[in-house]
Amino acid sequence: MSNGSRPAAGPAALLLDLAATAVGLAVAAAVVAGFALGGPPADRCAAVLGAAVLLVAVHAAGGALVRRLPTGRSCTSCLGALLLVPMLLAAEPAALWLAVRLADGLGLSAALTGPGATVAAAVVVMLVGVTVRHLWSVLADRDGDGAALRGVARHLLAVVGLGLVVAALDGAVLANGPGWRQLLTLVALGALLGPKFSRLSLPGHGVRLRSAAGLAVATAGNLLKLWLLTWLSTWMQLPLSIAGFGAFAVAALIVAVVMLPTSVAGRRAADPGGPSLPGAVAELYGRLPPGC
Repeated sequence: MSNGSRPAAGPAALLLDLAATAVGLAVAAAVVAGFALGGPPADRCAAVLGAAVLLVAVHAAGGALVRRLPTGRSCTSCLGALLLVPMLLAAEPAALWLAVRLADGLGLSAALTGPGATVAAAVVVMLVGVTVRHLWSVLADRDGDGAALRGVARHLLAVVGLGLVVAALDGAVLANGPGWRQLLTLVALGALLGPKFSRLSLPGHGVRLRSAAGLAVATAGNLLKLWLLTWLSTWMQLPLSIAGFGAFAVAALIVAVVMLPTSVAGRRAADPGGPSLPGAVAELYGRLPPGC
């Protein structure tokens, strides 16, 4: 495409977005406190489908705006991205809140209370949906460069890493609850922990030096993300708590070591490996042109 964005979504892409968003909604309703879809199964399915349709409509509208941004590293492109990205990030929780209100108005048992729960649910829907899209690309053999496979692997390894942290560290505790809900909570948190903050290439020559530098950067990044996760999990039915900086540091190192293979396997000049956090968010709307 001449403007650097993905092409307009076709029916197949919209159906995939709908299915991925519906899965994200189901996971969010199961793990986020304050987000509830009750009633008989038919009502819950109707509420999930209706909310997914509205969110997909927002994704399609946002994608149309993204494709209108000029390409290249011009100041116009930079300003457009700076103005558009916050709007797109705010659109997801706003659309989710509206969808729940509409479902409740139609007599379906749906509730979403408080801005914290709204943001937490929207983030879970967004990033779980990204993993579902990646998984479909792998299963449908549409992952030519292996990026989707690395995305799925990073999510799974993030879940394993979090499980090891909870099992091995006395200072890391996942609230008690049914085993299936604990596992689903780890899956939701893994979706938030899996993406990187960026795709920046690391300095150094040779695999060992780059891997050592990558491990250090990943540990620092995971330290911050784990802090954000514990804060965000306060709005989940089974929150994750990590007590003390030392426990945070060890937990971040454990997760970084567990997830290191996906970074090493994907390290190339054009792709340091694994999805970035901005890239995971932008995937819903189309790739944003590079800024100034």
